[in-house]
Amino acid sequence: MMQRRTILGLAGATAAVAALGPTAITAAERAEPPDLDDKQQLALAFRKLAYSLDDTVMFWWMRGTRYGVVDSVATPFWDMYVGAWFTTHDLADDRYAVTMASANFYTPPNSTDLLEEFRNPYTGADVPVRYPPPKSRRTVMGREGGSAFGGEIQGMKSSHRDAIGPGWIEADDVVIRGDMVLLAEPLDPASDLAPLHVNDWSTYVGRLADVMDPAMKSAPAAQYFNDILTWPQWLNKGEQSGSYVSRCFGRKVRSAEHMPKTWRELFAQAMPEAARDPLAILKAS
Repeated sequence: MMQRRTILGLAGATAAVAALGPTAITAAERAEPPDLDDKQQLALAFRKLAYSLDDTVMFWWMRGTRYGVVDSVATPFWDMYVGAWFTTHDLADDRYAVTMASANFYTPPNSTDLLEEFRNPYTGADVPVRYPPPKSRRTVMGREGGSAFGGEIQGMKSSHRDAIGPGWIEADDVVIRGDMVLLAEPLDPASDLAPLHVNDWSTYVGRLADVMDPAMKSAPAAQYFNDILTWPQWLNKGEQSGSYVSRCFGRKVRSAEHMPKTWRELFAQAMPEAARDPLAILKAS
């Protein structure tokens, strides 16, 4: 196990290259792949794909579509341009803290114009769409996952569970799931608050060679994301049954300049001050 932990980067080793001329082989290429049935190795590989082994600020973008689903019929609501940036640092007992901020924007389907008012197709009511400024949030991660970003919901009692895995190696790729389930119910049954049930399902994919490279602290990765949850309160759904569902795809990048052009333009339009220095939001935590 120690050899695999070292190759994954836990021991902070640098990639050694054998002096074999044009056929030089890195330490990662010589080593056995990680055993993703081992929780420690799985959690470490997950960290390299989803986050980072050091405190370098990294960015995630996702693009997708939000739907209302009623009686198995999906109705597109809007397109989603999601951005998040984060840093990590080590804690004791194989745990680490992730400090993250995010800025998410909606546009009408097949448009890049910022959506500022949405007509609920089930009620016919127009509701304003608000974009709260990004705030720094912190969660602690371990072998089994971590706590929900953002903490408790005011006026609600919540239970939370998440999971890292399963994970598997498919040809040259490492694939690892990371899921979160949240159930929040009003502390006062007579309140106007509605129960909230969230299922967030992520699948991270990266190159096996990158995950095994001890010199690479944050492996390039793609993310496939779906969520299924109850209607948000601001949508004024009335008594309409159904689910609030999204499907997204994204990638991890190393700077705001590498984020998609549409997201950067929407960020500058909706939140000009935050867009000028997004890293300052993390430093303010």
